[in-house]
Amino acid sequence: MTKLDEILQSIEASNHDLVEMLPANLNHKMVQKARLGKKPVPKHTQDLILQALNMLLRQKAVAEDKAVKQYKRVELFPAESVEEA
Repeated sequence: MTKLDEILQSIEASNHDLVEMLPANLNHKMVQKARLGKKPVPKHTQDLILQALNMLLRQKAVAEDKAVKQYKRVELFPAESVEEA
């Protein structure tokens, strides 16, 4: 289980919820591959997923009136899985 998968499960979010945050740039296939973590994820895709995740977390925090943690790339994607784009 990847860190991304853990976070999405903890907030009960689906891949589609992430794609909705950046529909022009992000697709379901990109999110699914990153969530499975079997292959390295390109930096560009990591940035898109990170941006969408942080937007989703902010949106849920505002709805619940709570503080939110903003993640950094190294927290979601360990250094050994980084692929140069």
